[in-house]
Amino acid sequence: MEMSPLDEGMEMEQSEPLEVEPPPLCPAAGITEMGHEKRGNVLPIGDPKPSNITVHQNFPDPMTVPLSCKVLPCTMEVEPKTLPVSDVRDWSELPLDALSAIFMKLGTIEILMGAGLVCRSWLVTAKSPELWRFVDMTRHKVVFSKSESVMCKMAKVAIDRSDGRMESFWAQKFVSSELLDYIASRGNSLKSIRLIASGYFWDDAVTRLAAKCPMLEEIEYSYQKQSGYLFKAIGAVRPELKRLRIHMPWYDSDAMEREIRMDQHHSDDEDEEEEEEPYEAWEARHNQEAFAMAENLHELRLLQMAGNSLTKKGVYAILEGCPHLECLDLSDCGYLEVDDELLGRCAKIKHVWLPGRHVHCPDLHTIGEKEGEVIELPNLYEMEALRDEGAMDDGSYGDNYWEDYSLPSSPDSPDSPDLRNVTCDDTRYYTYIHEYYSL
Repeated sequence: MEMSPLDEGMEMEQSEPLEVEPPPLCPAAGITEMGHEKRGNVLPIGDPKPSNITVHQNFPDPMTVPLSCKVLPCTMEVEPKTLPVSDVRDWSELPLDALSAIFMKLGTIEILMGAGLVCRSWLVTAKSPELWRFVDMTRHKVVFSKSESVMCKMAKVAIDRSDGRMESFWAQKFVSSELLDYIASRGNSLKSIRLIASGYFWDDAVTRLAAKCPMLEEIEYSYQKQSGYLFKAIGAVRPELKRLRIHMPWYDSDAMEREIRMDQHHSDDEDEEEEEEPYEAWEARHNQEAFAMAENLHELRLLQMAGNSLTKKGVYAILEGCPHLECLDLSDCGYLEVDDELLGRCAKIKHVWLPGRHVHCPDLHTIGEKEGEVIELPNLYEMEALRDEGAMDDGSYGDNYWEDYSLPSSPDSPDSPDLRNVTCDDTRYYTYIHEYYSL
């Protein structure tokens, strides 16, 4: 019986195995899916998503290679890009030693009000005790613009940061008795204290500080009237003091006293005659401080008495009582007459500054009473602009131009304006608010 072509094809399909070519990107020989029965050299059709496959590759023992459930496409390798380097340096990352070296170039007030407030690392550096061995709060505009209480609080911060290592404390204008006691309680290492134009403390506070600071060698007490009792007290508690600075502006105290007495006599009795003071009493009165120093401070190496009212007798007492003097400042002493005898007595001293004679000695440098004060002048351009705005059309300001900006003399006047809601921006009236803000 003849078979149709269709039947022959079906018989061949049943008797002959089909040859299936492996899919692309697969090894050519011997790859079978794990978990499926082996069917000769036939691979399954479709995507079986194998988890593990066995690769023969003509090795005696098969190797099992894990595959992911999903084949990821190949990606192109890209080199990572480096981040751009900024031209701005991060100063907060400077090491502590470098910051400390920079801060040493700054002053006490600059560190307290500027550098120490920049960032945390700078604040840590600003608290280093090494920076506060020398505390100088003089010759700075802040001293003249801030109140005495604010400056004293700043000084206490500096003292606390020194951790008992402060060796010098210089202050101008703001020191109080309470601050001197605060220094004395923490000033075991204090060697020098200079107080310039500070009128908020008593002489007893200086004496207490000198008694509690065993290493104290220098005291300055300038631009404030002292008595001989102060130097006796200091000599009693600190006789080994090496340097004493007393600077005063010269004024003729005798002339002022004569004028005061004359005014009193004219008011009481014009015919009463004034009793003349004996010369010995006058000389003793003017040399009171000099005699006290000569009797109690025998170890002085430097003495400044600029502007004092002493005479030659007081100078001779100092030269005898202080034989170790190397620097002597007697400038601006109006009652001191310089002659050959005085020059001969002072010849053994290394540096002598007498009235009318200048000597170059860095140790005799003085700090002025108002040195460092900055006086801000008004802006002349703004004043001129305000003047032009107030001018009338004809260029004048009118005969009574001030009446538009001044208040009536009586607040009960019926024409008095209502100032309850007036602010400093209201240019119709000039009130105390304008004066306070200098508008």
